[in-house]
Amino acid sequence: MPLIDTHCHLSYPDFDADREASVTRAAEAGVTRFVNVATGPDCWEKYLALARADARVRVTLGFHPNDTAESYTSARFEELKALVTQERALVVAIGETGLDFFRDNSGPEIQAQAFRAQLGLADETGLPFILHCRKAERAMLDELTAHRERTGRALNGVWHCFTATPAFMREAVELGLYLGFGGVLTYPKAEEVRQAAREAPADRLLLETDAPFLAPQTKRGKRNEPAFVAETAKMLAEVRGLTFEALSELTTQNAHRLFKL
Repeated sequence: MPLIDTHCHLSYPDFDADREASVTRAAEAGVTRFVNVATGPDCWEKYLALARADARVRVTLGFHPNDTAESYTSARFEELKALVTQERALVVAIGETGLDFFRDNSGPEIQAQAFRAQLGLADETGLPFILHCRKAERAMLDELTAHRERTGRALNGVWHCFTATPAFMREAVELGLYLGFGGVLTYPKAEEVRQAAREAPADRLLLETDAPFLAPQTKRGKRNEPAFVAETAKMLAEVRGLTFEALSELTTQNAHRLFKL
């Protein structure tokens, strides 16, 4: 059954030596589409170039809350808006955006400023947004709730690399979010994440790798790549009591619905 890696970074330098081979291995593992997530202005064009060269790849453009939020300015944001408008055939989401209080590369206020602007751009364009959250669950959900109340619009996005509690999962789903599960789901100590995946509504589940980061358990310590999404799919199928085929079909349908692939 076809699989979709809904969050990877194929344009990272980690893949410069074997990017084409990595995509081939993914195809052999059943991965038919890739959502390639650009994290900041310096790499937007590189990600777009890969999508132009390979019809299986689509991109998202945004300011990562910790890695590149410091580069957020009104001029840079206008550049983002222009690119999204010009490249709508290739761009399927805004982000990744959100909040990250684990590191201090970008202060909370500039993160929040960039986050709010990107949520507004998602509304303006009708595109979904991709959320990154680390050690900031409460703050991020509060921002999302405030945005929904401010605009009166339903939220349309995915909490990528979901590793929070079942309680946060329920709040996210109530807000209308999808949930992206990756290699962390396979880690022995991630029972709370598996519980959240077990309880989440079926129509909100997505698969991802976050490659080159967070390889699944059997590949832990190695570079992650899109082919490894199959291992996460097997674990999610086990957690949900589904066959691999049924889980693949379900998550692929969800990805098509969210990203209009």
